[in-house]
Amino acid sequence: MFTPYQPRAADDTELDLQGRLGVFTLSDLFQMLSFTQKTGILTLIQGWNTRTITFEDGRVSYVAAGSRLPTMTELLARLGKLTREHVVALRQRGLYSEEAIVKHLRETNAITDDDIRACEEQLLEISIYTLFLWRNCYFTFKAGEVVREGGVPVAIDSMRLIIEGTRRVDEWIQLSPVVPSVYMIFRRRAQQPDAAPPEELQGVFRLVDGQRDVVTIAREAGLTQFETARALYLLATQDYIEAIPPNKAKVIELFNLAVESIYLKLVLFDHARVALEFENQLNRFAVENRLKVRMAAGKVIISDQNTPISPTELVDLYKLFIAIQNNKFSKMFDPVVAQGLMEGLYRHTDAEFQAMMRMYEFIEIEGLLLRDMMAGAPA
Repeated sequence: MFTPYQPRAADDTELDLQGRLGVFTLSDLFQMLSFTQKTGILTLIQGWNTRTITFEDGRVSYVAAGSRLPTMTELLARLGKLTREHVVALRQRGLYSEEAIVKHLRETNAITDDDIRACEEQLLEISIYTLFLWRNCYFTFKAGEVVREGGVPVAIDSMRLIIEGTRRVDEWIQLSPVVPSVYMIFRRRAQQPDAAPPEELQGVFRLVDGQRDVVTIAREAGLTQFETARALYLLATQDYIEAIPPNKAKVIELFNLAVESIYLKLVLFDHARVALEFENQLNRFAVENRLKVRMAAGKVIISDQNTPISPTELVDLYKLFIAIQNNKFSKMFDPVVAQGLMEGLYRHTDAEFQAMMRMYEFIEIEGLLLRDMMAGAPA
């Protein structure tokens, strides 16, 4: 069962370094571990959110998270570079591993070096760059240990990570008043400026429709969330678009449906004990994050309708809880069971809730699509 981090005692001899960001910045930690060429595991914990970063001789080599990180094939599917035809060809050649799939796609010119770089940049953003925005989180470092499971490999110079991460923090300070969350939704202003948006912003502008949030626009535009947020900031400050917050009532309704669906499916799959643990986890998560939602016997008995936090904050917290649970279930159960916990709700709910489930990543849609493609391809 997942347990949020509790700081260790000061005399704990198992760890080589521990503390709290604020006194030390993430840049300080990365520079120290890089310059001294350390090998070991750096763990960052912010509430229920965690990240484990493996250093080998001062270089970041592997990253794992409390919530599952996307694979290269899933990122390629997001970019539209992995299709049913590719899957058919892969199965005919007996290729299933991540490395074999990427190698085949490159050899057949189905993807380019630019596609790989775009996926790697998105992965770095999801796994590492966002960490530079974490505040008041705890860290530990255990020297001499290397972990390569439950995450993704990273191959990039540590100094580049430090420079780029620090630069993004500075720019996010400027962007955040206009784009406070990657779950903010934008719509076009009724009164448009006389001139069309600058050419470099038109790709993002075309995707602004009052329904897509920053994450969704980034995915469909083939950009990182940071690049997308910057483009939306420019469009908003030039009066082409305006922000609208998520619909709080709809977000709450979706979350309540999602957790009840997970509980029910766990019971139907004969995992009643896990269902009870899931319910206890939800109630504890709610208490520790100032949420009012409570669950009993598989039903939501109190919702967050009157919780005094913004809709975007609710989305952040709900998404974090679902992501942590999905990651835990993916390690406990085979893919059919793990994906099936949310698949039934997704396939049988209306189009609006389906869009929200994709938008807030309540369901790993790329994994679902890939599985559908595999199932539909000839053996």
